[in-house]
Order: sequence, then structure tokens, then C-alpha cells
Amino acid sequence: MAKALIATDGSDFALAAATRAKALLAPALDFTLLTVVPPPVLPVAAPVTGVEAAPIATPETTEELTEAYRQEAQASLDRTAEALGGDVARRIEYGDPAAEICRVAEDDGSDVIVVGSHGSGFVKRVLLGSVSQHLLHHAPCPVFVVRASDHS
Repeated sequence: MAKALIATDGSDFALAAATRAKALLAPALDFTLLTVVPPPVLPVAAPVTGVEAAPIATPETTEELTEAYRQEAQASLDRTAEALGGDVARRIEYGDPAAEICRVAEDDGSDVIVVGSHGSGFVKRVLLGSVSQHLLHHAPCPVFVVRASDHS
């Protein structure tokens, strides 16, 4: 069975892109939902003249941010899976979104990657326009980019 990897963040835009892709591609495809949690963005100390700023982070802060991102990612996968109305595989990966989407697509033998053309909210941290651009040039399979106007 052909495999489609849907990269999502659970935003309204990503949800609409996923449902549009499912309707266009074929109900017989095996769908996997993927969201990538980027490394936590840590606050930086205010610069002091002559002294470089350093991240203000403790292991606990980093762990808390990572857990909050993981929970948000799981909620986005659950929301998208529910909207697709079927039993779909779900994955959370950690790292650079563009590189991880390509890696997962290659490892899983995906036949197509579905991604929105841009994002908002959590998707700004996960699936930016630069990610879809990267996928178009580096993905191991065809990439289906759904624009906002494609599903409005």
C-alpha cells in the first residue's frame, strides 16, 4: 500500500491541508502523521557592555520546555488524526523540522510528503515556509504542498 507522510502541527491551516490532501490523494493510502518538536528556545540574558549574553537555562528549564512542546505536539497529532476520521499512525520527532521530515520519509519509505506552505502559531516553530522549500529540494519522494488558498 502506498504511504503518505503528513507533516502537521495541529493548527487550523495544517488541519485543512491534511484533510484536503487526504481527499485528493486517495483513501487507500496508508497515512502517517508527523510533527517535529524543535529544540527549546531559551531566554537570553540582556547584553552587558563588553560581556557576551548567555542563555539563562537550567536542566530543569530545558526539560520543562521540552515536555511542554511534546504535549503540544501530541495534542496537534490527536486533533489532526480526529479530523482525518481514521486510524492513522502518529509520530513525534525532535530536531530540525526539515531534516527530520526528510529522514522519516526516507526511513519509512513514504511515497509522498504532505505539508502546508506556511504556518501560524506553533507551526511557525515547526513548519515554516522554509521547511516546505527545503522539502521540495531534498525530500526522497514527491512533496505535496497545500497552499492556504488551495483549501479555503
